[in-house]
Amino acid sequence: MRAIDQLLVDEVWREMTSYPPGRQENEAREFLERQPHVATFCQVVTTEFDPTVQKAALGLTFLLFKILEASLGGPFPPVAEHRIREAYETTTEWLEQWEGADPRIFLRHVQGGGALPQPNLIQYLLAAFYGGDPASVDYDQEVKASLFLLLKTLADALDIGEVEPGERGQR
Repeated sequence: MRAIDQLLVDEVWREMTSYPPGRQENEAREFLERQPHVATFCQVVTTEFDPTVQKAALGLTFLLFKILEASLGGPFPPVAEHRIREAYETTTEWLEQWEGADPRIFLRHVQGGGALPQPNLIQYLLAAFYGGDPASVDYDQEVKASLFLLLKTLADALDIGEVEPGERGQR
């Protein structure tokens, strides 16, 4: 097992962005078939957004699992629906402290640490996805918050989420 560190995340991201046409779609389809509960959760969380956001959510989820699978050296077993539900309930409880908060303050807090480890795999994935600056005003705050919460829930369901620069060893 290889540690999930910044180097691994960067390697997987570079590999995926260099896939020939059609490969990413084929692998994503296979991933969704192997992880039906994850796929359903992505759809439920993003149902109120347009198809572009829904596709981005599935893409980020696919990336998260590609990183995990690169760490493990093979496919990750199907995630049980109850694991996702429990993680979602925990995330919902964590969110209660943010009730009524401005989304920009929420994003600054989670990007700056607070109750989450720093640096954080979720933050790093979003930074890569958003071209290095998820705090940019060019991106819808509600979409960023929803993608963050989707990834946080899944990372919690998988017992991953923290990434250290240059960290080696097992998790």
